[in-house]
Amino acid sequence: MLQLARRALPRATAAAVRRAPRRNFALPRPIEDGEAMLFPREGPGRCYALNWSLCGDGVTPARAAYRLTKASAASKLLGAEPAAVTGAGAAAGEADDDAFDDAFDAAATALEAASALYVAEGDAPGTRTPCRVITSELGLAATAMAHCLERMPLRPPTELPVTAYVSPGGAAFAGHVVEDGRVKIVLAGAEATAAALKASLAAAPGLLVEVPDEEALEA
Repeated sequence: MLQLARRALPRATAAAVRRAPRRNFALPRPIEDGEAMLFPREGPGRCYALNWSLCGDGVTPARAAYRLTKASAASKLLGAEPAAVTGAGAAAGEADDDAFDDAFDAAATALEAASALYVAEGDAPGTRTPCRVITSELGLAATAMAHCLERMPLRPPTELPVTAYVSPGGAAFAGHVVEDGRVKIVLAGAEATAAALKASLAAAPGLLVEVPDEEALEA
């Protein structure tokens, strides 16, 4: 496998990176030369398109990452039927920007340190709003796929309008921000429950602002 040496950033560039919110720091995709691109072998838990899309979400997978797009696949990976959502959960409220940045950094760091990531993708219930759930807990990802999301048309892995970062470890936090036409949700610690996730995903489509196209503006 090709390994790239780390190169120190110029001082001004390094300072700018430190100031930039991590949730907005997306890595560029690799560029093909028009003929071929050489990568190490892919396999279960190793999909480069998924990994690049996770980097775009601000989480760099250190090990395996599994994408779940239907309930049956979640059940197969789990080896059992996913647990149903129990109890009443509250949707994550709007968070202060600085508080969200801190919670996002902590959640992303915990996710990156996990032995595996599980990425559940589907539409928010009763809508056509694609959502992504990123977590280190297989059981929670399977429950999200089976009981919190509806199956959506299969598409290549990419960043989606709604992304939930669910990290059961660390300090309790539940909050969301809306930026660049996307909803980002962090559920951490004691707030990282299936009930809170289900409520947050159900509420997310209503937070998206529909931008009219040019023809509608000219009409």
